[in-house]
Amino acid sequence: MSGGTAQNRWLKEVVEQLRSMDGVEYEVLKDDRIALEISYNGESRKVFMAESASDFRAQKIQYGQLRKTLTELGINEGQQFVAAKRSRKPMSQEILAARAKQQKEFDAWQAVWRTIRMAEKALDVEFEISQMLDYY
Repeated sequence: MSGGTAQNRWLKEVVEQLRSMDGVEYEVLKDDRIALEISYNGESRKVFMAESASDFRAQKIQYGQLRKTLTELGINEGQQFVAAKRSRKPMSQEILAARAKQQKEFDAWQAVWRTIRMAEKALDVEFEISQMLDYY
């Protein structure tokens, strides 16, 4: 079963979102796979993704590997941002800027998780549609 355009659109969107993140290195390999090296909290993991989907199962496995890698790095899905406790002293502009940056990075990783989940749902829907078309 060949992959559809919706599959490839979501795959490209996930990869583009990851590429824009700090701590993610992007490389296109000779065999047209994409290598993403994700660094977070001093740890690093490498994930390989096919540029275009060959079939539903292969792409589902890719998303699973990506989710596993993010979880291993401590980037967990559905977390709430909890800033450090405020002290009684007024915060300097540098501290306020650092907190804002930290929250922005946290929100960006949660957006990556949401995009991965939307891609997986779209993949499931497209698979079901193809099954129905093959059946009827």
